[in-house]
Amino acid sequence: MPIVRTFAPILAGVGKMRYRVFLTYNLIGGFLWAVGLSVLGFYLGRLIPRADRFILAVVAGIIFLSILPPVLHYLFRRR
Repeated sequence: MPIVRTFAPILAGVGKMRYRVFLTYNLIGGFLWAVGLSVLGFYLGRLIPRADRFILAVVAGIIFLSILPPVLHYLFRRR
């Protein structure tokens, strides 16, 4: 879930992770995320002609998939 990235620095501090280790993981993760999304976007743009017509549906799908796990967790815990 995207929200995890927001709290990672706080949890790293609470867990007393060494700053150098945290910084290394953070830099590697940020680099892979940026390069990975750029490469994925490039190849998907070449693979799917006129992909710009589907961008709203893709964003809606990503939001839905991001919200789905906590909703399912809540529903199953209520039972």
